[in-house]
Amino acid sequence: RASATRPCASFAASGESDRMHPYLLHIHERPLTLVKFNHDGDFFITCAKDGDVNLIRTETCERVGTYSPLGEKAGAVFAVDVTMDSTYVVTANADGKLVFYTFQGDQVSVLNHGGVLKYVEWNQKPGAQNKVCTCNDKFKSAADGLVPNRIMVWQFDPPKRLLSIDDQLPMKATKVKWGAFDETLVSIFEEGTVIIWDSLNGSQVKLVQAHQMAITSMNFSEDRTLMITSSKDATAKLWAMDEYEMVKEYKSDRPLNDAAISPLYCSEQNPRLHVLLAGGQDAKDVTTTAAASGKFEAMLHHMVNEDEIGSVKGHFGPVNTLSWFRDGAGFVTGGEDGYVRVHHFDPDYFTSKKFD
Repeated sequence: RASATRPCASFAASGESDRMHPYLLHIHERPLTLVKFNHDGDFFITCAKDGDVNLIRTETCERVGTYSPLGEKAGAVFAVDVTMDSTYVVTANADGKLVFYTFQGDQVSVLNHGGVLKYVEWNQKPGAQNKVCTCNDKFKSAADGLVPNRIMVWQFDPPKRLLSIDDQLPMKATKVKWGAFDETLVSIFEEGTVIIWDSLNGSQVKLVQAHQMAITSMNFSEDRTLMITSSKDATAKLWAMDEYEMVKEYKSDRPLNDAAISPLYCSEQNPRLHVLLAGGQDAKDVTTTAAASGKFEAMLHHMVNEDEIGSVKGHFGPVNTLSWFRDGAGFVTGGEDGYVRVHHFDPDYFTSKKFD
């Protein structure tokens, strides 16, 4: 069922002709939840609400294999992460299980976490990635009873619970990630707040009222000193993580589902000060609109002066997740339509003045 086709898609920046040809991967039957590159950038992993987790080779866009748990398939997989040395993969499943695999696809262990798992991320210390942070929505079941909304830190080997934040949690967290040096946990909420927690004792460090509506995603620069958040209020905001203050705001005309900072923003030669934003009308409001009017393009904005530089058309539904190539030479988007699109930038992205 895995198919890769290359139809035309235009990179619309001041009247460019059809140039960029994306790879179209039809590897999921249901909406995508996350695409994640490994540290070297030669592979990326996609997960979706159909419970499939696929490993894709970046260069050829071939599917190498799938990560599937022993026993019955997970109903939906909301998040996936891979260690920096590409040794272990972890998935956050909707049935409340954290499943650990080797990169080659063998299941290592299953952690019965409880609740509806929404996000998971390995800690950021190279060579010592033995912890994951997770967040789950509350869920009542016969087996576990009532599991509250929680943010947690778990040790991978041997499996052990290190931290649980539930009483201080005002509502369910959408995502949680490690801050710089693993000292903090950064969480986003549907109320438009960003809350930073101490990752050792679970105390609240800072609460920021970041957006007017639900925050849908957050992504960091490589050193985690900059964070970008996207929201249903049609804005994305760039934050300096030392003082947790907003430095830039990118406005659009659609609810945003994801935003990411180009890895080339701090490159020595030829930096590319760009951020990518994507989203679109909510799936339930789309019904009758065409692909153009639903506003499903990915938009490229200048990081400093906040202007939109161009947009890339593609999905037939909102874009749920996006990720830059590790070398900044393109990006991958995953949509509500179940497609993964892999875009390689044309050479003039690096040479043309209009992208500076």
